[in-house]
Amino acid sequence: MKKIIYFLLFTTCITHTSCTMMIKGLVKKVVKHYDDHIDWNVSSFQLMDKNGKVKSFADVYAGKTVYLYTWADTSSRPPHDKDYNNLKARFAPYPDVVFVDLFIGSNEKAWLDFEKKKPGTDQYFLVKNGASEAFLSDLEGSTVVPFIIGKDGKMLAFKAPKPQDKILVDYVLFEAREGIDGTTSAKQLIKGVNSQQKFKTEALNNWYKQHFKVTEIDKLSFGVSSTQ
Repeated sequence: MKKIIYFLLFTTCITHTSCTMMIKGLVKKVVKHYDDHIDWNVSSFQLMDKNGKVKSFADVYAGKTVYLYTWADTSSRPPHDKDYNNLKARFAPYPDVVFVDLFIGSNEKAWLDFEKKKPGTDQYFLVKNGASEAFLSDLEGSTVVPFIIGKDGKMLAFKAPKPQDKILVDYVLFEAREGIDGTTSAKQLIKGVNSQQKFKTEALNNWYKQHFKVTEIDKLSFGVSSTQ
């Protein structure tokens, strides 16, 4: 996956207000798709564990904000690169945020065999039925992008910010804990940055300092990846 836009990275450009506005406009075109399907709720999705026991998504993740990857081939799990592990580490202080890999492939036996070789893990297989049909249909070619599910099972970010999108993914996931959809929070973050690569509001400054555990904020620099 290519990172198609690097927002607040090109310092020779963003020192000019007009150029900053142009970059913000391009970024907004990407983040507006985060709220695709926010009318969906996945609470009734049926998940099967490696022992064959079936539970609903709500049974397993009620009260949790879920950063979700789907995968369909046992030879290719979601991208657990250093950015993903770093994102997990930054959210370790938040017990209401969980990181989940959900298998959506058709070979149930291959998945069961694969999972039984990994003791101690709690991975699930998405049972294909009427409740998950629309979700699965829209996932074609999208098993390399994450999703964010709210505590009530609502889809808050469809094809959400990726782990490499530091600052943006952190803010969107942080705000999702309060049920705020990805497009709304992403636009709020983008709007809150000025042409000097600083946050305009004390609220954003305080969030950044507390979340990233710093006392001072240098110039902000973060990216927005393609949703494809």
